[in-house]
Amino acid sequence: MNDIKEYCPYCNADLQGEPIPEESQKFYGATHFTRKIGITSIEFDSIRKWQCPDCQREWNRKSNKTMK
Repeated sequence: MNDIKEYCPYCNADLQGEPIPEESQKFYGATHFTRKIGITSIEFDSIRKWQCPDCQREWNRKSNKTMK
């Protein structure tokens, strides 16, 4: 199960959210929710950027894997 911790590339805030109930983890493919805010594009109908809930800075979806 995916339990990788992610951090904001700007303020280094921990982006790992609350634990996902064990019986639902298989549907999410992860052990915890994320705190990242997904910014969507109506044109592309997908998440295009992430936003940190702490510092409100944004980064492109492709470079969202800032892990420790």
